[in-house]
Amino acid sequence: MMKGKILIAEDEKKIRSLLRLYLEQNEYTVITAKNGRVALERMKENTVDLIVLDILMPELSGLDVCKELRKNYKYKDVPVIYLSSLNEKQSIISGLEIGGDDYMTKPFDPNELVARVNAILRRTKNNRGEKTDIYYEDLTFQETQIVELMERGFTNKEIALKLSLTEGTVKVYNHTIYQKLQVRNRTQAIVRAKEIQLI
Repeated sequence: MMKGKILIAEDEKKIRSLLRLYLEQNEYTVITAKNGRVALERMKENTVDLIVLDILMPELSGLDVCKELRKNYKYKDVPVIYLSSLNEKQSIISGLEIGGDDYMTKPFDPNELVARVNAILRRTKNNRGEKTDIYYEDLTFQETQIVELMERGFTNKEIALKLSLTEGTVKVYNHTIYQKLQVRNRTQAIVRAKEIQLI
């Protein structure tokens, strides 16, 4: 079951593709726009749960897109996460004052972005009264070590060498970790671990 529909408005194709990959791996439906004008068109054609919005885009900036969305009753509550290479305080403040919910500066960790998307949508659902209480079983010390190594990009074989385990044992641990964190794969496990501040 998909967790929601996300619009990514970003003029850099590489970043659009990377975000689509990570969000789809985390069970989101993704639509994309290469500039601000297309983003507004996509909003008219689709019902989205959250927008990832680059600030510096051709034709219409992310700030202008957000202003337009906030004028329309239909879109005024759709959460917005800004992406930008601008890290000046003023740019961040104006973006949030216009109606953005969060802000990430480039370069960023895609896993962190997915964790922020999850957190914002969880809050949004709570505010609408939808039940979202989920409890996760605690990881053991060894399982936590494995997740930390996953996050650092280690393969199962490298984790096995580092922790003096067999590769088969690491795979069994992975299965247990996925069950405890209620996820299906390594990327989702990393994101969930960041969300619940395990790593």
